[in-house]
Amino acid sequence: MNWDDMRFLLAVAQAGSLKGAARSLGVDKTTVSRRLRALEKALGRQVVEVGGQGLGLTEFGRRLYRHAEVMQGEMQEVDTLTGANSDGGLGTVRLTAVPMVINHILVPAMGDLRAAAPGLRLELIAEARDLSLLRGEADIALRLARPTEGGQGVLARKLGDLDYAAFAARDAARDLPWIGYETRMQYLPQAAALTRAAEIEGVAQVSVNDAETLFRLVCSGHGKTLLPRIIGGAEPRLVELPFRHGALPRRELWLMLRRELRDLKRVRLVADWVEGVLSARMSQAQPACSPDHGEDGDNP
Repeated sequence: MNWDDMRFLLAVAQAGSLKGAARSLGVDKTTVSRRLRALEKALGRQVVEVGGQGLGLTEFGRRLYRHAEVMQGEMQEVDTLTGANSDGGLGTVRLTAVPMVINHILVPAMGDLRAAAPGLRLELIAEARDLSLLRGEADIALRLARPTEGGQGVLARKLGDLDYAAFAARDAARDLPWIGYETRMQYLPQAAALTRAAEIEGVAQVSVNDAETLFRLVCSGHGKTLLPRIIGGAEPRLVELPFRHGALPRRELWLMLRRELRDLKRVRLVADWVEGVLSARMSQAQPACSPDHGEDGDNP
């Protein structure tokens, strides 16, 4: 086989179409199609297929893709070592987390990463669903629960716990209703706690399926809710409230990465940056309650 054909496999997997792959590689669609056919002929196996989401990889293609990414990363390391990569590029790292974590924790700290790794290209994938590391949907993931994916193919480490607290807009009325999650989201510990509180104090005429939307509703004064303290406590438009309806929820925070990528410089840089950002933010998040809401606002 021609090992250079692996570049075309990577491009198609990441773009999801021949046109997108051709654009990223600077060639035409015919060239991409021809090189993929040549790769399949050499391997004796189909690597791409057309599905409901467009052009994607077969099961064999996904397994091959993981090795192709490692090969690409190693070549980038060689280019950096020999000076062949004149622009100092480190390559691309795809990091996924729920939108709230990306928008309110990682994005504000991007300056530190750009200063430490000016040649790095970071793809931030804000997804509520858990993208698969083993299928190559992301390189690094932040999870708000103990991981169940991967086995020996994924490295996972707990970074700490996210404590939740009650928040409302600083200048909002005191008798706000609770804004919670739709019925399908009741498996979340914060959703269950909100339902418990709403049964006693009243629920708003709106519910959500995403914490980012919840955050925006509360900042706009439409109600009160539970948010991670490292996010709600850092938002000047919000004030922490007492919560009198049982223990406040807490969620584990895990960092995951694909085992075969752990020694790549760009992956190490991003993983270390994420860990540093989360460690700093969690250490700053202390229980607090505005004096306007009484002294009983400390969390249990």
